[in-house]
Amino acid sequence: MNHIQKLLFITALLTSSMAFGQLTEDPDDRRSQGKDPLRTQTPEGRPLPFGQRLRFGGGINGFRFGNPFSLGVSPVIAYQATEHLIVGVGGTYNYTRYKAYTNTNTTVPYRTLNQYGGRGFLMYEFIPSILPNLYLHGEVESTTINDKFEQPGLPAPATYSLTSPLLGLTYSQPISRRFGVNLTALYNLNYTNSVAASLIYSSPFVLRLSFF
Repeated sequence: MNHIQKLLFITALLTSSMAFGQLTEDPDDRRSQGKDPLRTQTPEGRPLPFGQRLRFGGGINGFRFGNPFSLGVSPVIAYQATEHLIVGVGGTYNYTRYKAYTNTNTTVPYRTLNQYGGRGFLMYEFIPSILPNLYLHGEVESTTINDKFEQPGLPAPATYSLTSPLLGLTYSQPISRRFGVNLTALYNLNYTNSVAASLIYSSPFVLRLSFF
């Protein structure tokens, strides 16, 4: 009896695995019909598993050689909630270092900026029949920056924080069903002339190139 039970269990496991394989490979089959693959369901209307709706990626931002030297990374995890709605979270880290130099008889000292934060965002494809892959984009980003001068007698290290709501548009060029190149243009609704805003954003307009 034990052997029969084991045989039945293995048969059921193989059958369920085959069914799962059929479920997860269907969306891309639409390409052979000249149609874009579905994002959240199979052509038969069955919902895709959670893992197949996830997107992973991010971007490199603030890349600059010379003085200052700057480099940042911004990983992203996004979830295809519906055929036209994407929700996601992301993180940001940016390192900037100014070397000492003299400008108009003024010596600019060594300075290091460490910027880090996180954000949550929504992207909604609002006119897919007219212009597919164009999304309304809204997010809230919280950022902290540590500002440190590295010579004695200068201002003490300071920390600034800013939470900003941003609104704009994202155009996504799909590479596959779960990956694309995204160009985003946002406007910072909380931008002021404060030290924090000028160090973190430098402008109320935010442009990004990302991959997910």
